[in-house]
Amino acid sequence: ADPGRDPFERIPGGRMIAAPRRIGFFLPGLPARQPDRSETVVGPAMAVARDAGGHWTKAAEGFARKQGVELAGCREVQGPKGLCVGFERTVKGRATVEILSEVVPAAVDALHLPKAMRWGEGSQSFVRPVRWVVALLDDQVVPLSVKGVPSGRTSRGHRIHGAATVKVPSAAVYAEVLRRELVLADPADRKRKIEEELNRHASALGGHVPGDPELLEKLAYLCEFPTVLAGGIPVEYLALPSEILVTCLREHQNFFVVRGAGDSVLPHFLSVTDGPGDPRGFIRRGLENVSRSRLSDARFFYEQDLKVPLEERLEALKGVVFHPKLGSYYDKALRMEALALKLAALFGANAEEAAWAARHCKCDLATLLVQEKEFTSLQGIAGGLYARAQGRPQTVADAVYDHYRPLFMEDDLPRGVIGVCVALADKLDTLVEMFRIGQAPTGSKDPFALRRAGMGVMRILVEHPASVSFDLRALLASLGPIPDGLLEFLEGRLRFLWEQGRRAAVLEEPSSALDHPSHEVALRASAGGRSSGFPYDEINAVLAAGTRDRFDPWVLDLKLNHFHGVRNGAPEDFDHLAVAFKRAKNILKGMPPYSLDPSLFLPESDREGAAERALFAAYEAVKDEAEARFAISRYDAGLLELAKLRPAVDRFFDDVLVMCDPEGKDPAKTALQRNRLALLQRLVALFDRVADFSEIVPRETVAGK
Repeated sequence: ADPGRDPFERIPGGRMIAAPRRIGFFLPGLPARQPDRSETVVGPAMAVARDAGGHWTKAAEGFARKQGVELAGCREVQGPKGLCVGFERTVKGRATVEILSEVVPAAVDALHLPKAMRWGEGSQSFVRPVRWVVALLDDQVVPLSVKGVPSGRTSRGHRIHGAATVKVPSAAVYAEVLRRELVLADPADRKRKIEEELNRHASALGGHVPGDPELLEKLAYLCEFPTVLAGGIPVEYLALPSEILVTCLREHQNFFVVRGAGDSVLPHFLSVTDGPGDPRGFIRRGLENVSRSRLSDARFFYEQDLKVPLEERLEALKGVVFHPKLGSYYDKALRMEALALKLAALFGANAEEAAWAARHCKCDLATLLVQEKEFTSLQGIAGGLYARAQGRPQTVADAVYDHYRPLFMEDDLPRGVIGVCVALADKLDTLVEMFRIGQAPTGSKDPFALRRAGMGVMRILVEHPASVSFDLRALLASLGPIPDGLLEFLEGRLRFLWEQGRRAAVLEEPSSALDHPSHEVALRASAGGRSSGFPYDEINAVLAAGTRDRFDPWVLDLKLNHFHGVRNGAPEDFDHLAVAFKRAKNILKGMPPYSLDPSLFLPESDREGAAERALFAAYEAVKDEAEARFAISRYDAGLLELAKLRPAVDRFFDDVLVMCDPEGKDPAKTALQRNRLALLQRLVALFDRVADFSEIVPRETVAGK
């Protein structure tokens, strides 16, 4: 078996099961033995296997002797490097039991174990000591040994409520035998049981349980026979902010909270225990006692924290290290404040509110709730709760609450324009400073979560309804020299976002908004829809043309959306234009800018003159309209104007010899050549307003890849 591969990956229906006390494989539909197969055995090349007279040589005889066959049964066969001596033989299929005896131990040994332990006197290691092995093919025991333990048909039931040993007659009844001993072997069955009981209990309590796949997955693997129990939450603790109450019960106790009307927290929790139930209520009372203590601590931290205004904790941040080379969180807060003011000016946000939120959003790191390591997951959230409780404007409290968002691809974006400014200030400061000290992520290593920060920046700038157009490169330059690699890193995050299919909403009827300068609000009012990713050539085209002088993710995303939509509407025109554009770019490579003089075109009666005059006329006809659309970010409308150039462009390259005087020997032809180059330069510059068409791969080529 190849230790780098799953030995059972080719078996339909093959699956792995796992529970706290067991791990195993179900492999349905295995045949009793492999089918016989024919194989060709290749020997020496014919050049050395036969002599000049056509007789077998010593090399051929040695090959036949080694393989145990007669030379009479050998013939010429095609080898990797030409004709060789060889023969066909039939290989008998091996019994499946024999194969499993080898493959199963190898599969277990191939498991990646981040943590392992040794036990007893041997050198075997695994996640836990191996106590028994059940290996059955139908009703036959497969003879093998795993970690020094021989196989059999004896398993064990639930540690407390099941039999110490239980015989498994056959593989087909394995799950049913264990179920009778209060073990659900398949994690899917355990998840299903938990979900059904959660919904039943919540409904009986007059509420519902919000979906929590992460906690459900965790509990399914902590229990072998999960049972849901309902417990009570003392009413006095319901006055706590729901974020604190839920975090206390979920993270510390693995409890589900029951929600009522308006998503309010009801005075009940649901816990998953490992066993058949709790008929006398002992487990429930124990869970309630523990949860009461946890909630009491949380309420104490919260009430004590509220006694100190958030702004008075700013000085305490001087003792909280951000990075040994970058100072404390106090230093970071001051940098964030300065950056938030710049962003507020760009976004048209309230500068005073943005500055206060940025300066104090890290102050909850000095609170009891977060500092005591009890609720570290509430960083930012706690600060927002305290800001709200201490009378700060809702916009400011929300900005503090949301400033870590988005934490992952599907996470919510920060609310409001103040939240955008503070979240961007936090992430951009981290990126700039970490890159400045040489802490850019490398390979799979990203200890400071810079990829997440970069993705957060791009998601906000591309998807947030409050986002605006501005030059990110200029903003970063205003903070000091831009660290090496940072712009390329951010461009890579934007590219990744597009590859995942993140895109802004596009008007169903773009023409209906052509004359409304505020159309971009409608275009981007609903952002972040998930679909298949953008084609790589469109991404390359937009980035190649759009990041030369400025880096504006908002505009780049709008260009890509419009480019993608228009190209899909007229794929043939765009593919032809792309081919012509690439030809023009190649001709213009290394050329200085030239002046265009329409009087130098050849006469209309000349074939070349007619073609170049037609292209110039077509260019003049669409230039002003396209430029006007580009000026108000209607890249789709501008591109539709450019698509009208296709007939003239095709005719130009069919009929005109652009490089009519490559050696510059004839002054008249040199002037004509430069005039044609000038026409192409203007054409390319107009297309470059949106994308570098030379990056576009015709659809037939893309489909063939």
